[in-house]
Amino acid sequence: DILDRVKDASEITSLNPADLLSMLDFKQDDLKIEALESFLAELRAIFWLRNFGFTNIVPVGAKKKTQPDSTAKHGDKTCAIEVFCLTQTHEQQKDQNFNVYVNFDPDCQGSKFGRDFISKAQDKKKQLDSAQMDRKILLCVVNSQPMINLNTKSGWEKHTKLLCEKLNWGNGYHVGILASVSDTIFPKLDS
Repeated sequence: DILDRVKDASEITSLNPADLLSMLDFKQDDLKIEALESFLAELRAIFWLRNFGFTNIVPVGAKKKTQPDSTAKHGDKTCAIEVFCLTQTHEQQKDQNFNVYVNFDPDCQGSKFGRDFISKAQDKKKQLDSAQMDRKILLCVVNSQPMINLNTKSGWEKHTKLLCEKLNWGNGYHVGILASVSDTIFPKLDS
């Protein structure tokens, strides 16, 4: 399945599979789950971008840590895209009394996911700001099954809007969430 996705992403980016892998955050010698999820997040981001109408999607290269992960066009706008992944280490909390998962609070009050998102976003902003682009997009790939199961598409849209407002980065910045079938971006993109 991964090889098929690499092949499809190669067609989208107009790169051969070997060049694409060298541009993504793929480390053959690091097969820890976090490293693998980071690679898969960047790979999934290519499809997310295409599904939101982006063209000319180009990974910048994993060795350039001070730059965003990818660039792309949306209409006549050039965009910088920085991808990060919140994994099982950012797992959603359980209610202590009932031992069930509780949904995260996008206002970050008592929410590990919200705090982790904001903290990671602040680090990633430096990479976005290193590029002179019309739009800067922070894309969070959510792999935590409880969070995916606890939120509908409209819930993710609400959370994305609240997280974007909490960051308060201003015009030209967008927050995207890739969470299975509930992909969203805020503010909405215009052409």
